Amino acid sequence: MKKEIPSTLAIYPNNVGYGYAFFETANTLTDCGISYVRPISNAKCLKRIRQFLEYYKPSVIVLEDYEAKGARKSKRVEKLIRNIEALAVEKKLEIKKYSREQVRFVFQQFKAETKYEIAKVLVTFFPQLKHRTPSYRKLWMAEDHNMGMFDAISLAVTYFYVID
Repeated sequence: MKKEIPSTLAIYPNNVGYGYAFFETANTLTDCGISYVRPISNAKCLKRIRQFLEYYKPSVIVLEDYEAKGARKSKRVEKLIRNIEALAVEKKLEIKKYSREQVRFVFQQFKAETKYEIAKVLVTFFPQLKHRTPSYRKLWMAEDHNMGMFDAISLAVTYFYVID
């Protein structure tokens, strides 16, 4: 018997706010985007995330594991992820965390390792994202503003691939 996939909200905090992706099922990407917060503030981010939880009512929250070996997150983002975890516990939601290494491992089967390559694979899974595909980035260039959204989607897809 096939296990039913619960509704899932993936959140990827970054330097502009956070990327998010809501899935009703593993194949149904219902909403995704970037929530810009200016000026950047964990309190403002958390307030918006609380509204997301009330609106979408997910069963699972997926976050990046900032404690994993090789993770590089600012102290502000680490604190925000801890606050999101506390909020999820308060709401009695299941929390799943994956490192960038685990995400890369899942996407290696699609011959994708970099964030850009992973984003290109995600566009093949979800063609509605094609117009938001990030441009190829050179080392000296800033990351595309949509990358946080693709990071959130990649976390959710990782969860779907490794679900028990």
